[in-house]
Amino acid sequence: MVVAIPDHLLPFNPPTEFFPLRPALPRSAPKGPHVSLTLTPARSVAALALAAVSAVTVGLAGAPTAGATEQDKAIVSDNRTIADIPVVSPIAAQAILLRDARVPIVVLGARLDEDCARPQVLDDRLDAATELSRTHLLNPVIVSGGATQTDCPTEAAAMESGLHERGVTNQVLIEDESDSTVANVQNTKSMISDRGGLAVVVTSSPHNVRALQNFRDAGIEAVAYVGGEG
Repeated sequence: MVVAIPDHLLPFNPPTEFFPLRPALPRSAPKGPHVSLTLTPARSVAALALAAVSAVTVGLAGAPTAGATEQDKAIVSDNRTIADIPVVSPIAAQAILLRDARVPIVVLGARLDEDCARPQVLDDRLDAATELSRTHLLNPVIVSGGATQTDCPTEAAAMESGLHERGVTNQVLIEDESDSTVANVQNTKSMISDRGGLAVVVTSSPHNVRALQNFRDAGIEAVAYVGGEG
């Protein structure tokens, strides 16, 4: 089935000077029936968000679906344009979490300061994760980061503590072995796959582009929610 959405219904159309586009790479068609959104590339994320929210409003009556299906991942994948800029979107992140309470919020760690304090870049990520968690209380939060300073707690432990300080009540899952972004991905892959293979990744700009590419290389579809820079 092909769903065509009129231009005037699309709420998000980023200016090309900030989001330069390049043609999407050819992708093989996903197996089985799927929904194809016939849109210009710059508006792909808005369509994804609109479609997801519509599904919740019309067909779900507030209850989560058995989301993160191949159709869900195909929508994210098939409508991607340049190196992940269209899937760095608070609109898409909120819509995906609303659609499926199993989708995890994955917070990527950052090296602690020498006095074991959380750096500003990590607190910014925790603030962003808290924003999502307060709206989506059923979605689990995965904190990922190992011991990167001598005699300090792991990044994951520092993040768990920071989330509790902020009043987050979601289930928090800890991955505390990683020492790089690639390791973050490798060590959270099974947790994400067990929950359907789709994730909202909380990180910083411009780190988000590389992080999402690492997740894709590992076979995980992800949408970024950016908190701060670094």
